[in-house]
Amino acid sequence: MLSSLIHDETFLEDVSCTSWEELVDIAGGVLVKQGSIEPCFLQSIKDTVAEFGAYMVLLDDIAFFHGRPEAGVHEVAMSLALLREPVYLNDRRIMAAFVFAAVDKDSHVQLLTELSECLMDEEFLSLLRNHGTKEQIMRILRRNES
Repeated sequence: MLSSLIHDETFLEDVSCTSWEELVDIAGGVLVKQGSIEPCFLQSIKDTVAEFGAYMVLLDDIAFFHGRPEAGVHEVAMSLALLREPVYLNDRRIMAAFVFAAVDKDSHVQLLTELSECLMDEEFLSLLRNHGTKEQIMRILRRNES
């Protein structure tokens, strides 16, 4: 399932930005372009961060940005952005970011299970943190699909 969502159009390499907000706009922008979400979903992500803090930085250097399903989500969607240089959310450094959109609170459980398996893989984490290639990262995403 992951490789059906993260593909050439939704996998961004060598992204240059100056803030986590700009990162959300860039990585989420591809989901807007493909019609999966409305632009207001990106504001929902920023509002959630403002309310709850930096919890979306799941692991050192890796963010998992998400918003509310009712905030303009048309279909389950995900993008991945690898940054040229880090940005910070409070004091948490980000080198890679997923932007995730779900249509409800339940339908994406399998997808999150697959992603969590990838995030327990040290090779995968190293690739995300250290400018791994699209081919290397996609190989691990495919390997962890159910």
